[in-house]
Amino acid sequence: MITDIGKGRYQYYAFLARPPGSAETEAKPDGSVAYLKAIFAGWSPDVHAILDATAEDEIQQRDLYDRPPSSLRPWSEGPVGLLGDSVHAMMPNLGQGGCQAIEDAVVLAQELKKLDRRSAADSALVTYRNRRLVRSAAVQGLSRFASDIIIRGFDTPAKIVDGRLENFNYAGIVTRLLQPVLPVFFFVQFEFLYEGWRNEAALDLKSGLPLFLLGAFLLLAAAGAVGDAAILLPFGVETIFGAEVFTTISESVANILPSLDGLL
Repeated sequence: MITDIGKGRYQYYAFLARPPGSAETEAKPDGSVAYLKAIFAGWSPDVHAILDATAEDEIQQRDLYDRPPSSLRPWSEGPVGLLGDSVHAMMPNLGQGGCQAIEDAVVLAQELKKLDRRSAADSALVTYRNRRLVRSAAVQGLSRFASDIIIRGFDTPAKIVDGRLENFNYAGIVTRLLQPVLPVFFFVQFEFLYEGWRNEAALDLKSGLPLFLLGAFLLLAAAGAVGDAAILLPFGVETIFGAEVFTTISESVANILPSLDGLL
């Protein structure tokens, strides 16, 4: 991502899938420029030209955090309600953080306009949450999918070059097989994002069901690639049952999934 900061100067942003706190723990013995050039090895020469022209002290690494949906928690206390990142912070890859805050504001305004007395504000805030909960949680999941699952679960497609097999592993084969499916998924995803903004129903089956079915299929494929059940349900199970239960499930499935890669 590029931002024009004026006077012929630009800021460049690269979103990398790294563990939290890696800015302090990941070794960069040759500096940040060399570190990034290694990560982007094989990319366009323009990327490396930008890195070569960047001074070490101009590079900053910052962690990005989202949060599980507030599925079991209220969004309001008395007449005070929350919206935006305070209740559904999400990764920036789909550009939906601000959009979902605007949707919150639209639905909240609609519910408040229905009031005929101030004492009913509490119930209006509850209705606002109920209308927004499922959709905002789904967008949180899609943003995590774009920022984490695609990077971790998929790879350069397997192919034959000069009679040699390249990238012939689980992730590479799955990526090759799913190439015709991914454009369909992205079309359904954007239909969901840009057609359901009215939040007329708490559960939008028309655009949500196809997205759920396609998304579940891609998540299962990605889970086999990384051998990690945590990639399957990045929010829901942990939110409902607690982190300890979710970790146990993840570790159990993680012991099974890597064997798929060994069969190839």
